[in-house]
Amino acid sequence: MDQKGIAPLVIVAVVVVAVAVVSVGAYVAMSGGSGTNTTTTSVNIADATSLSFKLDATLQGVSTTGTFMAKGLGSSNVKMRIEMTAAGQDMIIIIDGAERKAWAYGDGQWMDMTSTFDQYWEQWDQAFEGYKSQLGGWTGGDFTTTEPSTGMVMRIYDVEVNPNLPDSLFQPT
Repeated sequence: MDQKGIAPLVIVAVVVVAVAVVSVGAYVAMSGGSGTNTTTTSVNIADATSLSFKLDATLQGVSTTGTFMAKGLGSSNVKMRIEMTAAGQDMIIIIDGAERKAWAYGDGQWMDMTSTFDQYWEQWDQAFEGYKSQLGGWTGGDFTTTEPSTGMVMRIYDVEVNPNLPDSLFQPT
């Protein structure tokens, strides 16, 4: 299938996932922390320059899983990679804040989404900042929360503060 054929599929899948993930990210940022931790250790997310974590979310019986990775936090050169599976669809989103570029991977192909960079940036930066804010009170282990207005259940786990994330993760392959 050519890029024009997968474009609607990728965009629809990304929008569906983005709406769910961004709404949870915004909620957790504003909620001030209603989740629970399973262990207690000392971790300072606020000072992280890179961050990686996994996420499982369930809303109305639909499960979404993903891995979020970012580097350059606290600068204008933030790079993000989001690998997600939602409704049986695998996708990858890469956003490069320094170069103002974005790519989406779905249906076995990469698409240059740079023409919609601002939309991608706004959605995913807001979501990532929401998760980072919520994790500001995280002390280790799994973090779970339920968003009361939708009933979405979310678990954040395998959190790594300041992991070494190679630049190659933030380029389409």
